[in-house]
Amino acid sequence: MSKIITKFYGQLNYEKAMTIQKSLVNSAKQKGEYYLMILEHPDTISMGVRSKTSEILIGPEKISELKISIQHSDRGGQTTFHSPGQLIAYPIVDLKKINIQPKDYVAKLQLSMIQTLKQFGINAKSQEMPIGIWVKTKKIASIGVRIRQGITSHGIALNVNNDLEKFQHIISCGIKNHIPTSISNETNQIYSMDEVATLFAENFSKTFDLN
Repeated sequence: MSKIITKFYGQLNYEKAMTIQKSLVNSAKQKGEYYLMILEHPDTISMGVRSKTSEILIGPEKISELKISIQHSDRGGQTTFHSPGQLIAYPIVDLKKINIQPKDYVAKLQLSMIQTLKQFGINAKSQEMPIGIWVKTKKIASIGVRIRQGITSHGIALNVNNDLEKFQHIISCGIKNHIPTSISNETNQIYSMDEVATLFAENFSKTFDLN
């Protein structure tokens, strides 16, 4: 049984996180080690391989005024908004070695989030189209992964205590009239990011049998 190394980074800008992720992907290839990066991003609009510029609803001047970083990513999916209070998790594992197909990997990633949310009394579900984790008609988490030579990168963004109004700056994941929610919004409580991160890491490890 393989074991995953969980790394908690706190808040990292997108460029720095991608640099670290690239290094860990190389390490996974060379050493056969698996990693789970857990962090937060400052205000960032992340654009996936299917994103369109029309999904950004504010102009350059407003983006500059609000100090929002725009980042083009090689992950799957479309446009999303990252901000403090949102849990970011980037698993780096070799699917060939743990004998998991890409579709099953995404399903297990979703299950890890659903199990975590259940521990906060939130009944969430997954969807394939549009992909993500939902609480009734409100989206609480997004998924955007990259798999190359069987090794995963990028991952999930789970809304915990983040400012949901910032999603108004974009068409999130290509969904017009998208209604976001968060753990704090659903429970009327503020939880520490450390608590949520630890629970997610535990659920991820159990789901993938990487304890």
